[in-house]
Amino acid sequence: MNKTNKDYFTFNVHDSALVVGQTGSGKTELVRQYIRRLEQAFTPEQMKYVIYDLKVVEFDPRWEGGAKQEYLYTPVRTGKPEDMDYLEELAQLAEKRAAEEPQPMIFIYIEECDLAVQYPERLHSTVTKINANAKRANMKLIFSTSRPSPDIITPNFRDSFDLRLSGTLASEADERTMGIPGATSLQPHEFIVKEL
Repeated sequence: MNKTNKDYFTFNVHDSALVVGQTGSGKTELVRQYIRRLEQAFTPEQMKYVIYDLKVVEFDPRWEGGAKQEYLYTPVRTGKPEDMDYLEELAQLAEKRAAEEPQPMIFIYIEECDLAVQYPERLHSTVTKINANAKRANMKLIFSTSRPSPDIITPNFRDSFDLRLSGTLASEADERTMGIPGATSLQPHEFIVKEL
C-alpha cells in the first residue's frame, strides 16, 4: 500500500479498480483525470466509454467536464432497470471478447452504488464476471462509491478488483470492509493505493 495525490497517480496498467471515499474526497475528479488521459492516449476508434453516471450530472457530455460524445459506446446510463440489463450484456460481451483480439478497448465506469442497493446480487455477479475477463477482453472497469458498507462491498466483490483506491473513509468499520487501514485520516484528494 502507498499514499498518493490524485494529480500524480495513474492506473493505466490495471484492468479494474475499486475507488471508495466520502463525498468530497476526490473520487470523481480522480476518474475525470483518468478519462482525460485515456482521451490523450486513444482515438475514439481505439477506445469507447460505457458510463453509469447515477447522479446524471457528473459525466453527461452536455456538461463541462463530461465524457466526450465521440468516445461513448452507448449513451450515459443512469441506473434504470434496463441499465442493469445492459451491464449484464456487457459481462456476456466480456466473455465473448476474451476469446478474440478485441477492439476497441471498452472502459466501464460506474459512479456511486445505487445499482448495488437495487440489484446487489446481479451487480456483484456481473461486475465480478467483467473483472475476471477484463484483461483478455480489452476492457477496464472502475466502480466508485462513497458507501463501502459490507452489504455493498462484499469480500468477493472487493477481491475481484486488481486495485483498491481509498480516499477518506468515515469509520474504522469502512477501513475493515476495504482492508485499507489508515483511510479515516486522509486529506481531500489524497488516496491510499492497494494493489492485489
